[in-house]
Amino acid sequence: MKQPVFFVTGTDTDVGKTFVSSLLVYKWNANYWKPVQTGIESEMEDSTTIANLSPDENWAPKIFPPAYQLQKPLSPYEAMSFETGINIELENFEIPEQSSQQPLVVEGAGGVAVPLTKSKETITDLIKTLAFRCDRPFYIIVVARGVLGTLNHTFLTLNYLRANGLGDKVLGVVVNGEQDKSNLKVLKEFGVNILTTVDKHTTLSEALVNFPSFCSLDL
Repeated sequence: MKQPVFFVTGTDTDVGKTFVSSLLVYKWNANYWKPVQTGIESEMEDSTTIANLSPDENWAPKIFPPAYQLQKPLSPYEAMSFETGINIELENFEIPEQSSQQPLVVEGAGGVAVPLTKSKETITDLIKTLAFRCDRPFYIIVVARGVLGTLNHTFLTLNYLRANGLGDKVLGVVVNGEQDKSNLKVLKEFGVNILTTVDKHTTLSEALVNFPSFCSLDL
């Protein structure tokens, strides 16, 4: 069986995509790829964050370099305007060939509707491109907050993916941070598949213990 690809997106910026991606990487012995990295002038790259965590001495993931790196902490579309010579194009994205021996975690930039290219294509268009070109099982994992506002953001994100023909690729939602049991209840009542919840004060090592194993997922 070919090893799957998991695209991690979020309902908002700073929702915890990188932290959840690290859980997937170290729980599932997966490799990691961030196709587009912005904001490198002001903070550590997400690829570096993943590589530096290393909670498990038995697993060292391959970290594949971004196809594009931009300085400003903005959407890729806007960040390009500050750098001459960079033109993000969907045709330049390919799943790294060397990633096929293990599951691959792909972390998006921001949410599904974040503008990506000068042609006004979005992160969803990137997901569709990668899914179409991928000869491996391909799944989308949505990271959401648990607090007030998450219902609207989560439903809009899932509906946007469905409207773009990606509903069958959505594996489920990871609710990260402070938890509101009422929100979780409503999400489930509306048919949202909650893969797991990660508490606000949970460390990586603690979260790994409770995170579902790869073989326990209904793929």
